[in-house]
Amino acid sequence: MAQVVLTFFIAYGIVVGGAITGGIGAFLTEKMPLWYTGELAKQLKIWGLVGALGGTFDSFMQIEKIFDGQLSPVFRQLILIFAAFMGAHIGSLSIEWLVQARK
Repeated sequence: MAQVVLTFFIAYGIVVGGAITGGIGAFLTEKMPLWYTGELAKQLKIWGLVGALGGTFDSFMQIEKIFDGQLSPVFRQLILIFAAFMGAHIGSLSIEWLVQARK
């Protein structure tokens, strides 16, 4: 359970931290910081997912174990993938709420 919580918050932190830091960079380069922060949050979702999982190859190697009849590592990895996805998505939603991005 601890690994699931860590995975969630690592993905969340990558999206939120990267978007806010990129927004500061946009401000310093005289671009629209709020718009740029919202766009960065959308673009960083996949990197939050990959970063929280520690790379994609390990995930695929764990899922490959289903062919050996080992289901426990597969379910564990799927839960970690779901936690990373939720962390990245909620991070993106948090940034959208923070900057009040209009769709």
